[in-house]
Amino acid sequence: MRFFAPAKLNLSLDLGPARPDGYHEIRSVMQAVSLGDRLHVVPARDLRVENPSVPAGDLVLRAAEVFRAATGVRPAVAVTVQKRIPIGAGLGGGSSDAACMLRALRDLLLPDLPTARLLEMARQIGSDVPFFLGLGPRALAVGRGEILTPLPPGPPRFAVIAWPGAGLGTREVYAASGPGTGDATEQVLAGAEQARNDLAPAALRLCEPLREMVERAQREGVRLHVTGSGSAAFALYADGRAARDAFEVLRRLAPRAMLCQTLEAWPWHTP
Repeated sequence: MRFFAPAKLNLSLDLGPARPDGYHEIRSVMQAVSLGDRLHVVPARDLRVENPSVPAGDLVLRAAEVFRAATGVRPAVAVTVQKRIPIGAGLGGGSSDAACMLRALRDLLLPDLPTARLLEMARQIGSDVPFFLGLGPRALAVGRGEILTPLPPGPPRFAVIAWPGAGLGTREVYAASGPGTGDATEQVLAGAEQARNDLAPAALRLCEPLREMVERAQREGVRLHVTGSGSAAFALYADGRAARDAFEVLRRLAPRAMLCQTLEAWPWHTP
């Protein structure tokens, strides 16, 4: 079976106070896009994961471990991961791969397992993983990001994403950030295309290539917004020609530029 693991954009991110468990309270509107990794999962004698872009202890293996502990079923599958989402970019690639792995194991080994059980497993793996189980391509995330309310699809948009060639550590960015004013997510829920990300100032301070990329893009008329904890940044466009023009600018400025679209439905399987 072939699965598509989409990236996500944080259209807003309000950072609240630190919690007793070490995480922060957040409120964020997440939007899935057509940029994504691909997983090929087939039955096998034992668990084998071929993912050359990521160390052996990645979230795909973690998903298999959690699935086995929760169900008692040995995850005997062979998995090939084709990475297209940059690592350490704030686009949720590892979390999306893990969610696809959970879904694949359920479909192949326990097809009657309720989605609610998968959500319980996803929360054990990482804060973003529940979003990628596909309750909806646009959602309000609260708590540490794992409590989701599906939202109606927004208007179709082209997304131009730029990656500066350097990753950022999520914990490092959170540790360097302080609580914001708490109104950015309300702006997006009220109809704004995107709003403030409280993690962006720390990400820009900690990653000089990101800061330089954003500043150069601004001088050429492309206003980029940091997604998640960085290091990727994006801009949304209603018009395809304007998106293509921005993409051409970013191709000159960034080690990698990507042009995709917001998703209105969740494309689990891919040919």
